Amino acid sequence: MLQRISLVTMAATRRRLRSSSSATKELLGDLVDAPKKPKRAPKAASVDAIAKERTPPKRAKAAAAKPGKSLEIVALAADADARVVYTYPRLVQGKLLKRYKRFLADIQLANDEVVTVHCPNTGPMVGLLDMPLANVQLSLSDNPKRKYAHTLEQIQVDNGQGLEWVGVHSTSANAMVGNALRHGWLPDVVGHARITKISAEVKHTAHSRIDFVVETDAKTYYIEVKSVTLLTENGRAVFPDTVSTRAQKHVEELIALQASHGTSIQPTIVFVIQRRDSSSFAPSTAHDPAFAALCARAKAAGVHLFAYACELMTPTSESGHVVLLPGPLPVITDD
Repeated sequence: MLQRISLVTMAATRRRLRSSSSATKELLGDLVDAPKKPKRAPKAASVDAIAKERTPPKRAKAAAAKPGKSLEIVALAADADARVVYTYPRLVQGKLLKRYKRFLADIQLANDEVVTVHCPNTGPMVGLLDMPLANVQLSLSDNPKRKYAHTLEQIQVDNGQGLEWVGVHSTSANAMVGNALRHGWLPDVVGHARITKISAEVKHTAHSRIDFVVETDAKTYYIEVKSVTLLTENGRAVFPDTVSTRAQKHVEELIALQASHGTSIQPTIVFVIQRRDSSSFAPSTAHDPAFAALCARAKAAGVHLFAYACELMTPTSESGHVVLLPGPLPVITDD
């Protein structure tokens, strides 16, 4: 009888351990979708188990990120051949009819049905809306409470040499950087140091949050992320595509952080170019000269500026993903 009770107890314990391990994997597997009350860091064994995974995490919902959450992690051994920083679990193809009211677009689906979709890019989308009936990729939500089930994710443009896919979901850039940091794919950004903790959406002034605070065994990095879609005729990606007082404020705050903390921290801006056809990056003097001037001032003050291009893998089925290309690209601030 005692032996039977012991066996039952051991089986229950194993089930609890498996449940705990599953929860830990879910927490680390999706940086942006962490629980409201983050758990303590997993032990080394749990991190090692996650490091064996080569499948990309589920699509991160950057817009729903909870402020101030953090994950204590170890930079995983990166698979240099993969570098998948974003995954679309379900995509629908269509053609762009029109974009209007900033947040809406009308799309003709493959079956000729016309649907209104959410456009997650508040800017003018300069250079992205020029081609009539441009091919697009939409994500599809299963949430019955959403007013618009589809979200515009990618649009195909003509860059003068051919057709290229461009990612238009602005907040997906944050998820890309979060996944790249977690996998150790941005060594230049963190000074080739070992990452010990990542915090997302951290409040650092009365009215502002920084996208990421990354602690390493050397220093702490304050990282602001910007999504880039516009390409000039000479193959240079630029940001922004219109005057952005919000982006200006972010740069000013990083300059102030650098001045107040000195070498104990490293303020940084990471520009995520959501297309593969760029050879360099520059703050746009044509669209926002004040922002460009602030970036030059920030660089002179010690703020680091990095730019990385991505390749959007066009899906042949319903799924697709984004690959981080080798970088960083040259950042030009003195034009």
